[in-house]
Amino acid sequence: MQEIAPGLYRITISLSFGLDSVHTFAAVESGRVTLFDTGPDVPPSLLIYEDALARIGRSVADVERIFVTHFHVDHCGLAGRIKEISGAEIRISEIEYEAAALTFQGHRQTDLIREFWRQHGVDTRTIDAVCAVLNGFTFATAPFTTDLFLTDNETIAVGGRSFRVLSTPGHTRGHVCFYLPEEQILLAGDNILPHITPNLSPNLSCPSFLPLENFIRSLERIEDLPVRMVYPAHGEPFPDLKGRVAQIKRHHVERTAITLEHVTLNPRTARDISGRIFGDDLSAFDNGLAVNETYAHLMQLEKEGLIEQTQKNEMIFFKKT
Repeated sequence: MQEIAPGLYRITISLSFGLDSVHTFAAVESGRVTLFDTGPDVPPSLLIYEDALARIGRSVADVERIFVTHFHVDHCGLAGRIKEISGAEIRISEIEYEAAALTFQGHRQTDLIREFWRQHGVDTRTIDAVCAVLNGFTFATAPFTTDLFLTDNETIAVGGRSFRVLSTPGHTRGHVCFYLPEEQILLAGDNILPHITPNLSPNLSCPSFLPLENFIRSLERIEDLPVRMVYPAHGEPFPDLKGRVAQIKRHHVERTAITLEHVTLNPRTARDISGRIFGDDLSAFDNGLAVNETYAHLMQLEKEGLIEQTQKNEMIFFKKT
């Protein structure tokens, strides 16, 4: 645990999948604790919180509020468990909570994912392997309920300071960041990361959502904020928000151009195009993410009229117009 401003702490939780760790944040005031994200619902996470909060004379039972950037296991998996212990209120954007509610009600997103990947040329073995990982994510997410939603641009007082909620869709449809204007700190979640770009995937419950277009708009929304330091959920903090935004925007312009190069007059699946861009020496899970990322760029190219979809034998192909 590291104090990044008076009464505001960064807590780092190790992950056993994908990225090495996730950073969450705790604001302390008058004996009460507010968390920004929580990490996954696995035993080490709860122990980390108990140990970290004990160092400042607090415990998980003192958690009063939990603010969630988005509904991914490494960001809110433990929220329901902490609520059981402390009675904390949980606030999340309404769009993200709709996704959470479907998961908690037993609606299997993996069924949608299986069909999506099958249509786009992913082999059954890879689909089975990735869905096994995704099912594990579900087990590491404790169910929770709330009717307290975060709304764009609202200002909330916490820990003797105020912060603004900023809607930043892209990585997910309802992702939010938290901006602390007095300290000029941005708690960025997965919206902007220092060394990698967040994965962009289609929202299978809302097929019209364009992840790449929304992600770029979200970056443009935050790039001129007066920010002294960006605290991402993964990786180390960094000061140059505007410069990092420019890097990421250039990256996606280049990636979109590369994607277009691999779309020909002969129809190809998203998996075929993805393999040509990223190669095939990837784990099953990374292959799935690569197909999703490729598809996000294909969606954008299709919207711009540069490519079009065709269907054959219940599979989807892309070709140049």
